[in-house]
Amino acid sequence: MKRAPIVAISGHPGSGKTSLTKALQQRLGVPALHYDDYETMTASSAEKVRDWIGRGSNYDEIMLEPLVRELIRLAEATPRPKCVLFDTLLGRAHRATGELIDTLIWVDTPADIALARKLGEAAAKARKAGQAPAFVEWLEFYMAQYTGFIADTYPLQRERVRPGADIVMDGRAPPQRLADEAAAAIRQRLDLFAAAGDPKRTPIKTQGQRMLSLIEALDCPFGLERSVKLGAGAVNEDRFLAIVHKDSLGGQPDAGLRRIARELAMPEAMLDLLCRHLHEAEIVHFGYEGGKAGLYKIYAEFSGRVRRGLAKGAKPANELVHLAVKWRPDDPGSARVSRYVWPAEARGVEAIQRRLEAMRPAEGAFASVDAALAMIEAARHRCPDERIFFMEVEEEGSPRRSFDINFYSAGLRVAAVEGAVRRMADTYAIAPSGLDDLLSRIGGEPLGHLSGGMGGDGRDFATLYFGAAARRGAGRG
Repeated sequence: MKRAPIVAISGHPGSGKTSLTKALQQRLGVPALHYDDYETMTASSAEKVRDWIGRGSNYDEIMLEPLVRELIRLAEATPRPKCVLFDTLLGRAHRATGELIDTLIWVDTPADIALARKLGEAAAKARKAGQAPAFVEWLEFYMAQYTGFIADTYPLQRERVRPGADIVMDGRAPPQRLADEAAAAIRQRLDLFAAAGDPKRTPIKTQGQRMLSLIEALDCPFGLERSVKLGAGAVNEDRFLAIVHKDSLGGQPDAGLRRIARELAMPEAMLDLLCRHLHEAEIVHFGYEGGKAGLYKIYAEFSGRVRRGLAKGAKPANELVHLAVKWRPDDPGSARVSRYVWPAEARGVEAIQRRLEAMRPAEGAFASVDAALAMIEAARHRCPDERIFFMEVEEEGSPRRSFDINFYSAGLRVAAVEGAVRRMADTYAIAPSGLDDLLSRIGGEPLGHLSGGMGGDGRDFATLYFGAAARRGAGRG
């Protein structure tokens, strides 16, 4: 990177984000900026704020040019800091500041606890200053505004900001432990940024680089996730996913998607299918898998369906999360459509375990399912059940029936599930020497997803995704 990574800490007012930022500043020895020192919205009249909320609370209407300039100045300073901390309510939902964020931490504190902390902090300041009558007057005014319109901003902020987080921390944890865990998570992310050009990592080969160069030409932030596919005596590391917000495709996202997909020879009928669903998507994933014949993949992700499914009181239903097209550029007839569905009957660890067990054949081993069950046991004690996210995959014109499980919220590294990976590799008859080399290189990476089940060839496979890291395009000029 040409500048220091910017690490943002977000949460509700009273979540503890500012205290956490200050504690991290001491632990990491890096500069920090605070949104509250630059915003002017709170100086506006209540009527003006209500009007803004009535118009949809567009975060981009909050003018923060001085803050943007200072963030860039600190990140490009000489000597270069390890990172720059950014305490902000808006996360990546505010375009001008969000585009600069490389890692976003969401301090997950329930709104009622956050409000109680905010009021308690104000009361403590007033008592210390001997201003109890003034505090009572302020409290009466604030609570009137809170019930009038402020309360509505809490769920809105959670809906807009939290889904963009790379790391979610439990804001109810003791401050010391929260700061220690956040510092460790940031150091881990910084190691990933530093390793982006590490020659020990498997390079992306020519055909994959073609896709990656088209993403980099967008000149926007994107996530880059690597993976390794295991099965039938083979290990394939020539794989990646580039994760892009739909808006980064341009003012007309369907035109931007068509331009990239046509460069990669996606069949027009499949491209039309993706574009018909693009209006509902928020994220687009661009993937590549090397091998005897390279395979390109583009996924539309419908994050809103997941948020609605997680909403309190929501009735479980099967939700389409990803619609994907996969094709070989030299063979248009190879194109397939895959649908990644969040089943209504797979909410919670026990339900996921039952779905996995149902995938087993009547006889014989099913190594990917065994590995998935072992990884769930390792993850379930590190995060709430609902953060272990399970999907089932079906592919048109193919016997594929597989699963995908997201483990990022557990904060595990690949080394924590090494035993499960080795048992799986042994079943696939993968040479131990090759596996030793692989695990020595990726053991310290964050554990991301495990995909597995029956592949398009009718055989068991497993793909381990790891180490999603923020990147930015090189620009068109």
